[in-house]
Amino acid sequence: MTTREFYQAVVDNKIDADVLSKAQELIDALDAKNAKRKTTLTKEQKEAAARREAVLAFLKEQTEPVTRDTIAGVLGISPAQATAACKALGDAVTKTEVKVEKSKKIAYQISE
Repeated sequence: MTTREFYQAVVDNKIDADVLSKAQELIDALDAKNAKRKTTLTKEQKEAAARREAVLAFLKEQTEPVTRDTIAGVLGISPAQATAACKALGDAVTKTEVKVEKSKKIAYQISE
């Protein structure tokens, strides 16, 4: 039974064993598709993971806390992406407040 025939049988209210088996087949296919989507990383998730790794590697090389603008400039990402990567690293990165010129900014460094 094709999907079109299945839909037509439902519209015509002709529910029999073939229609029920086709319905189960469609549900199984939908479940398989959803399971694959849950386990597969999207392009954006892969890019974010790569940014996190790059930020972590950069921070491991630093001896002093660095601001998000510095991280972004060196790695070629936006300051918002640098902040998000630092937040996603969780306990691996420590936030501190540093004075830059006349203002205070948040700086990041590897936790010890």
